[in-house]
Amino acid sequence: MNMRLDEQLGSPYFSPSGDARAPYETHGTTFLQYLARRAAKCRILAPLGTLLKEERLGGAEFSGALACFAYYAVAASTTYGSGYRQPEFTDEQIVEERDPESGALISAINSGGSREIAAKIRATVPKIGIYDASERILGTTVGIRGLGMPAPSTFAFEVDAAGRRAGLAAWRGTARGTITTELAPTLRGSRIRAYGALDLHGSDGSRGRAEITREGLVCIQISDPQGGTLRLNAPLK
Repeated sequence: MNMRLDEQLGSPYFSPSGDARAPYETHGTTFLQYLARRAAKCRILAPLGTLLKEERLGGAEFSGALACFAYYAVAASTTYGSGYRQPEFTDEQIVEERDPESGALISAINSGGSREIAAKIRATVPKIGIYDASERILGTTVGIRGLGMPAPSTFAFEVDAAGRRAGLAAWRGTARGTITTELAPTLRGSRIRAYGALDLHGSDGSRGRAEITREGLVCIQISDPQGGTLRLNAPLK
């Protein structure tokens, strides 16, 4: 089987207008608040409540679940839009935010040392599961395309006890790679964008890769243990 999810969707499940989200994520926030608000896109994960249903016709769709999780991991790891105020670095150790759309509780915890910028992010999605991420910012690079902040990161999503009680199959997806957030100069000011790639693994044996371009296009390809292939191409802006 060779399937393209984007051929079945009239529009991406989540396609934010960059300028509509950028000020919410960056304007007047601390660094940890920024990370938590950047992850406040949990409605992307809502399809997992259907894809992982054990009573679903044909059983749980694990490859689709891995693609859904991967799309969220990419979206939650960066910002797209106009370059508003840079988040303020403070001494705070933990911040909690409530996703205004899904109601998911999101926390961001400072995990860096005295000379390291690192954090852990957790989102609890009601009746589905828990998302965990860990990222470490290597510093700032300067190039002809702008200022870059490469961040080696790991991401995971696992169905929790509440999800199991809701009839979801036991499943865990992981992703690992580097996403570089870039502040690029334009004629109208600066723009925030990103690029990078993640290697994907599902506890069912599915494997894949997710890539994001500076233009905001996410390309995901998943191979399942039976030899099927699933592809998803969707914009983040």
